[in-house]
Amino acid sequence: MSATGIGARVERKEDRRFLTGAGQYTDDVVLPGQTYAYFLRSPHAHAKIRSIDAAAAKAAPGVLAVYTGEDIAGKVNGLPCGWLITDVNGQPMKEPPHPVLAQGKVRYVGDHVALVVAETYFQARDAAEQIEVDYEVLPAVVSAADADKPGQAAVHDIAPNNVSYVWALGDKAATDAAFAKAAHVTRLDFHNNRLIPNAIEPRAANASYNRADESYT
Repeated sequence: MSATGIGARVERKEDRRFLTGAGQYTDDVVLPGQTYAYFLRSPHAHAKIRSIDAAAAKAAPGVLAVYTGEDIAGKVNGLPCGWLITDVNGQPMKEPPHPVLAQGKVRYVGDHVALVVAETYFQARDAAEQIEVDYEVLPAVVSAADADKPGQAAVHDIAPNNVSYVWALGDKAATDAAFAKAAHVTRLDFHNNRLIPNAIEPRAANASYNRADESYT
């Protein structure tokens, strides 16, 4: 192993503050008058939202506001796809709406159903547990291999076959010709493990509103 450059041993400089408890995370930053938000999430992979009763949560100690998808519909934009793909036929990919809070239906376990804002984190969390949601559970798609098969439930209405786009790479004709002339062809089905990195702290931010110039920091 070389002393410098690629492959060199690099002395870590960040460990001391973490080992001594001096690391700083978003939760360590407390602004004057800071409030806390907590999301109530769906326990179902696919379900209609029949009703949401947030009366008890709104009356809970320290709660400043409770929002559902209906409350912010038309007021808060959804989360657009950051990278739009063009299909092999030249058409744009099917991009369903991604509301910040579910509107009428949840489409995955953990989908955001309601948001509670309170004076403390624990008040927000405890109030969220008092929200009553009536779900109509729907058939769910839990396998990527089966998602586009006939009869599978559509996760999004815009993509009834659960296909957003088809992306091609390489020369299909040349590839097929090479396989046709091959002395032996081996076919394998791979079940690859799912990789989900977990950071010590996910993406987070503290926002402060300045009424004087109507700006956020």
